[in-house]
Amino acid sequence: MKYYVEILKKFNDFHGNASRREFVHFLLFHCGIIAVLFFLGFAIEHAFFHKVINTVSGLFVIGTSLSCIALFVRRLNTLGRNPKLLMAALIPVVGLLYLLFICLKKD
Repeated sequence: MKYYVEILKKFNDFHGNASRREFVHFLLFHCGIIAVLFFLGFAIEHAFFHKVINTVSGLFVIGTSLSCIALFVRRLNTLGRNPKLLMAALIPVVGLLYLLFICLKKD
């Protein structure tokens, strides 16, 4: 949890470094939160609460996207890779999997 909060606070640090442990903890916690919000979106049948959950989910993803991008850039800096490699995530499925594979390598 402490890694998650630290990374959210470093949303504008694109020049530092990020350890593999920090990256993995953030990734697991972030995906867990998104999974819970996604599950609540399917579990709630009331129309109003369904819209509220979908809105909260969207705002959460948009609000944390800059922190996620900064973390990927810091991790690529740690590995000695060019941060422009982050553009590979724009390729639909393969690009994101390739980027995750690179970022999960040991330091």
